[in-house]
Amino acid sequence: MKKLNVGIVTSSLLVKTGFSTFARVLIPFLYKKNKYNIFHLNQGIGDDPNLEGRFPWKNWGVFRLGTFDQNRFNSNDEGYKRNTSYGNEIIEKFVIENKIEILILIEDLWAFSVESYLNSKWYQKLKDNVLIHVTPDSIPILPLYKEWAEKCNNVWYWGSFAVKELQKENFEKYKHIKHVYGTLDVSEYFPILEYQKKELKKEFNIDQNCNLFIFLGRNQLRKIFPSALECFYKFKKQNPEKKAKLLFFCSWSEPMGWPLERLTKDFGLEKEDVLCVYFCRNCNKWEIKPFLGEEQNCKYCNAQKSQITPGVTSTITNKELSKIYGICDASLSISTSSGLEMTNCQSLLCGLPLLATDYAGSQDFASQDFVFSLDGTFSYEVGTGFKKHTPNQNTIIKFFKTICEMSLEKRKEIGHKGREWALKTFDIKIIGPIFEEWIDSRKLINWDYIYKEELKDPIAQIPNIEDNKEYVKTLYKNILKCDVRDDNEGLISWITKLQQGQPRQEIEQYFRSVGLEDNKKILESRRRLEQSKDKKPVTYNFENFLDNNGRKRFLLVVKQDLGDCINSLALLKSLKEQYFDYDIYVACDNNFKEVFDGNEYIYKILTYEDCMQYEIIMTGQGNNKGFFDGYSLLTVATQHKLNYLCNNKIALELEYK
Repeated sequence: MKKLNVGIVTSSLLVKTGFSTFARVLIPFLYKKNKYNIFHLNQGIGDDPNLEGRFPWKNWGVFRLGTFDQNRFNSNDEGYKRNTSYGNEIIEKFVIENKIEILILIEDLWAFSVESYLNSKWYQKLKDNVLIHVTPDSIPILPLYKEWAEKCNNVWYWGSFAVKELQKENFEKYKHIKHVYGTLDVSEYFPILEYQKKELKKEFNIDQNCNLFIFLGRNQLRKIFPSALECFYKFKKQNPEKKAKLLFFCSWSEPMGWPLERLTKDFGLEKEDVLCVYFCRNCNKWEIKPFLGEEQNCKYCNAQKSQITPGVTSTITNKELSKIYGICDASLSISTSSGLEMTNCQSLLCGLPLLATDYAGSQDFASQDFVFSLDGTFSYEVGTGFKKHTPNQNTIIKFFKTICEMSLEKRKEIGHKGREWALKTFDIKIIGPIFEEWIDSRKLINWDYIYKEELKDPIAQIPNIEDNKEYVKTLYKNILKCDVRDDNEGLISWITKLQQGQPRQEIEQYFRSVGLEDNKKILESRRRLEQSKDKKPVTYNFENFLDNNGRKRFLLVVKQDLGDCINSLALLKSLKEQYFDYDIYVACDNNFKEVFDGNEYIYKILTYEDCMQYEIIMTGQGNNKGFFDGYSLLTVATQHKLNYLCNNKIALELEYK
């Protein structure tokens, strides 16, 4: 039976986010069914060598060489940066080259631009087989969510509140929207035993009678850490006899996050009242202690400045995270808004009493009788008009007091109920089959044709249009062959630059250069698809051409062009003199191999493969042992990052002098 090509666009599994937590379970579930070829487009990263060999499915990074404009990415074009980071610049290539038949999108909705998806030609071909699984986190539901709901036949929300809101507004228009939770590996989260809890408290110098309240989440402004601090101070003032501490599991140095160290002081708390988690980047062990700044020395492996607080790059495993939850007595989830907070799921699976905000995605938790509901009032966010939850401080203070006075038996009873509900609700055995059933119900897509994207027109005539907006929209339409809406970020950016005085001629020339580059990519894509249509790809394994003679190997990569290959000959003698005990291998295009034939300094000539442009793959890192001991990508300055383009200009100036 033919396997379906299933594409999944979401966070990389190499980082720690709510989306990657979900994908880390869903992708292996689908892969193990042995019914699908899985292709993962990893948002936010390039073709990371760490992906090679780590996962059995096909991985793409969004920053692929030749697929985006590096100079534009490094400029102040924030819209382009965001589009590139989320994969909007490469999604068409990803879909077409891999002949994706099922496409699943898992991220915040603004990660998927309307132009790259809903208004694209490939989307019209694949429309019925595209599923978007997103997390609205506030009311009112944004117009962008409504647009996707109207143009996409398969829209699933992580929280039930958003489905109810839209269907209440217009049931007929939105009746196809579903509520499907995200998932996590429930087997990795569990309550720890009492003796383990006592040992951990002893290890970290925490009083055995001290009640520990954990607040776990990314240090973002919508996670209201200040409320926890302020209410904890008031609780301690009202109940000086109670022994309690806060534990913040987050990066205390998160960019644009809360200044937690300063706020601790501002609210009158001692440093010892608010603990944090550190992990070591060298040995990966963790410990709990007051915040002393980032880059602390590790007491376990003695590495200097190796300990930091955990953010998205944390190496703390989920099983170790269960111990961190286990040392605590209750969990706080305080936020202005939420989709599906993973800490809510994790807390319940670890058997902790949970205080959850009674708004948006967390309502599904706060409505359970074993969860403490955090009520409050609402404010409105500037710009969006979103309703944002303002927690009732008295409820938080009461929660602290209730937990401190609660018997161990009562806590276990609450914890047991919460764990049983979480196991029945979030297990991949529950969520996975929902995705599987949907995939298997889709009609097959016939990709056996050459995808004909319309070529751009870099020499198009542009009429003299006085209005800046209409002028830029004409550049898009006539040169790049696309229509843009008035709220398009690129359109707004170019209008702003015109208002700031940038000449129209410069902007027009930029559009023409983009058109030329796009045409190159389109023609190359057509060529590849034509070659692969009726024949199987030939795999060239360069490892078979490496000699295991005990000598070191040096790889010199000179893929293109003829001039570079000829010029590189001048370097070979000095290279061999410097690396006299190495065998020199040269990798180049088959068309240029004769340039190096018979050269006395070269040990062997290899056919160039794309993986050879990555030094870490060639020389090894971590579990990857690599193939060579030395390496140089000689054409980096001439083919990948152009420089010294003023050479001709300088030569002319010197000539006329």
